[in-house]
Amino acid sequence: KIFQEETDSLYRIFSFEYAQQQLIEENLFFVNGCNWNNIVYYEPSSKLDVFFEYYPNEKLLSRIEENFHKEHSKIIAFLEGAQFYIEKDNLKQSAFMLQQCIELWFRFAALLAMGKERKSHSIKELQTYIKSYVPELGNLFDCEKEEEQGLLKLVDDAYVVTRYENSYEINSQKIEIIKEKANRIELVVTHLFNNLFDACKNNINNSDYDTNQTSTESIDFTYSKFINSLSEKDFSSLKPYPHKKGLYTIGVMTLGYLETSFMISNLLKVCILAMEYEYAPTRSIPDPTHNVKEVLGYVLDMIPHEEMEILDVLRDLTITQKS
Repeated sequence: KIFQEETDSLYRIFSFEYAQQQLIEENLFFVNGCNWNNIVYYEPSSKLDVFFEYYPNEKLLSRIEENFHKEHSKIIAFLEGAQFYIEKDNLKQSAFMLQQCIELWFRFAALLAMGKERKSHSIKELQTYIKSYVPELGNLFDCEKEEEQGLLKLVDDAYVVTRYENSYEINSQKIEIIKEKANRIELVVTHLFNNLFDACKNNINNSDYDTNQTSTESIDFTYSKFINSLSEKDFSSLKPYPHKKGLYTIGVMTLGYLETSFMISNLLKVCILAMEYEYAPTRSIPDPTHNVKEVLGYVLDMIPHEEMEILDVLRDLTITQKS
């Protein structure tokens, strides 16, 4: 295993695709972690990718902060719902609301601290998942104490039992303890977000010079080096059209005139089939009629008119000589 002997270190491995998607979704863990100031190693000759070009700005941070406040309000609504049901003396429903509140905070905390949430309704599982990264949340319910174990089981049962069974029982004292834990996790996760947000903001403020000068120079140098390495042979597919400036011709591989005639025949048959088929525009083919017209235009360009003229001359000469 990687870093097996480094017991004081924690690490997470993500696929390129997942990390890229999380940047698009503005996950603060990746927005902060993928800041160029945090890079450990990169190969100067490697192809530029989204991480090389990624630089968060103040507008992005404003959106992240706004999204956090929206998520905060959504989760707190469950806590307020729990209080509502407590006042209505519906403790079973109140327990369900508290379970939802704690679950959502755990999942959001995992995104912040670990980059990826654990999609589970089990508070016990979510607590174990994050324990190494945020010990305070990993001990929200102290599983070494029998009383806390029973309390955690009540919270987990609240999700399933209260929805599908009528055997769930809980008293007001335990509801109050669970509510205190819901308030506690809200404070911890909010503090976690604020710390990571401030760190990201400081990174942006301290990287203005690198972003505007050093990185630009590096990108310019890489592009310049690449462009200077190119020559005419790298653009062999397109040849300048001799009769009109700005146009190019592209060749078609063929064994000879016979094969060319079969190519033309096949293209015409495909067009005939397309015109006979009752089609409707799709996302990939929004204008089929235009595509058919384009292909027919290519067919016309492929017909060897000049060679046909030579064949006519050779035929006439052959007939004249025989007569």
